[in-house]
Amino acid sequence: MRPMEGKDEMDLLGTRNDSLKIRRFEPRDFSEAVSLDAEAGGGHDPYLLTYFYENYPTTFLVAEVSGTIAGMVLGFRQSPMEGRIFWLAVRSGLQGQGVGRRLLTELLEIFRRLGVVDVILEVRATNKRAQGLYVDLGFEIFTTAKNYYPDGEGAIIMRRSL
Repeated sequence: MRPMEGKDEMDLLGTRNDSLKIRRFEPRDFSEAVSLDAEAGGGHDPYLLTYFYENYPTTFLVAEVSGTIAGMVLGFRQSPMEGRIFWLAVRSGLQGQGVGRRLLTELLEIFRRLGVVDVILEVRATNKRAQGLYVDLGFEIFTTAKNYYPDGEGAIIMRRSL
């Protein structure tokens, strides 16, 4: 699978000239990515974005619409056969419009090309919308973890074979 290209293709947001483009994170994306992380409630240290860019550039993707970062996904290979989706974030005004699905679909294809067999992720127990997306993409509940997040919320650990 490749990112959408060309004026002839409709993007998932329903416009012709402002196509949704999936591409690798670049240093010029840093400030927008920090802003998106804060908007999405990540609260990650900005250094984390630099770390992912330097260590996992192939699996750090952004979705771009009209030159603006609409979403991002950070993944990595945690063992030769297992990938991990660390973080998925989509701008609040674009959630439910296919941005997260496109990011995840592209990342899963990259994992497949890298020889990954299984992919794992965790999601907040209360984030039903994200859980539904993951199930739609073939993920299944693997286990749960109580008090997983710093605020005490539990996590659902999901897994999918490629």
